[in-house]
Amino acid sequence: MNKQSAIAIFLAVIMLGSIASVLFMGDAKNNNTATNDTNTTKITAPSIDTIAGEHIEHQLDSIADGIAMSPKGITSAQFVDFTKVYNSQLQMFEPNATQMSAIYNVWVTKEFSAVDNNISKSSDSVFQLHTIYPEVVNFQYVQSAEPYNGYYFLSRGNNYSNVVGSPMLLGSETRIKSVIDVISGNAEASHDFDYLLSKTEPGAEIQIVSSDKKLTADQYYLEFKAIDNETYARKTLYLNLNQSVLTKFNSLAENSSSRGLEYDISEDSNITTVVVEANESDLLNLAFEPYS
Repeated sequence: MNKQSAIAIFLAVIMLGSIASVLFMGDAKNNNTATNDTNTTKITAPSIDTIAGEHIEHQLDSIADGIAMSPKGITSAQFVDFTKVYNSQLQMFEPNATQMSAIYNVWVTKEFSAVDNNISKSSDSVFQLHTIYPEVVNFQYVQSAEPYNGYYFLSRGNNYSNVVGSPMLLGSETRIKSVIDVISGNAEASHDFDYLLSKTEPGAEIQIVSSDKKLTADQYYLEFKAIDNETYARKTLYLNLNQSVLTKFNSLAENSSSRGLEYDISEDSNITTVVVEANESDLLNLAFEPYS
C-alpha cells in the first residue's frame, strides 16, 4: 500500500463520511444547460444568482464558522480548506479533486460537515456546507414550489437538497430546515464545543471536533497543519482526558524519535494538549500515530 492510500484510509476512519455518493442515485430533471470541459476547466452555467429567493451568506473559514450555522446537539464536525490542503502534502489526506467536484461539477474549495448522532434517521443527522468556484449551478435539480423562510430547495434526489449561497448548503430537507432556522435567527446555534474551541488557534487546514469517544475524553479537537514546506503537525486538545489514555500518550512520546516524531504534551486545568510533529518523510507515521 502506498503512502497516499494509507493516509486516505486513516482519515476516512477518523473523519465524517461523505454523503456525496448517495446524491445522484435518484432521478432529477435537468434545469440548466451547463457544460463542463474538464480538460480546460471552462464552465458555462447559470450563476447561483439566477436562483430565486434568499441565498446563504456566511463566512466559512474555520470549523467554528461552520458550527455557528449548526443546530444545537451536534456530536461531531469537520472542516477542510482544500485551497490550502492541495498546496501541501496534506492533499494525501483528502479525496481526489474529481471526487469532490462531482457534487457540483465545479471546484469545492472548502467543506464543513456536521453530524448529530442523537438523531435516529441517518439522513437527517448530517449536513454539509461547501464553498465552490465558480459560483454557478452546474448540476441537475428540481426546485421546490414554495420557499422555506425565503430559501428555495434544489432537490438532488433521495431526499437530499441544496440551498444556494456562499456557502452552499446540502442535506435532507428536514436537516436543511433546522440549519435555515439557525441562519434566519429563529433557532439557537450549537454551543456544544465553544469551550474547547476557545483554546484553539485558527488557520489549520483540517479541523475535527467530536464528543463520540467518551472512553478517551468528554470532547476532543484534532487538527492537521503544514508548519512549512517540510514540517507537519497534528494537534489534539482533549477535554477531561482519561488518565489511562494520557499514560499511553506519555509512553508513545518516550520512544517517538524512532518513528521520526516529536511530542509536546501539556495540561492546563481540564484541557490536555498533545502536539506531534514530523517532517515530510515521516508524514505517514504522523498519520497513523494513535490519538485515542
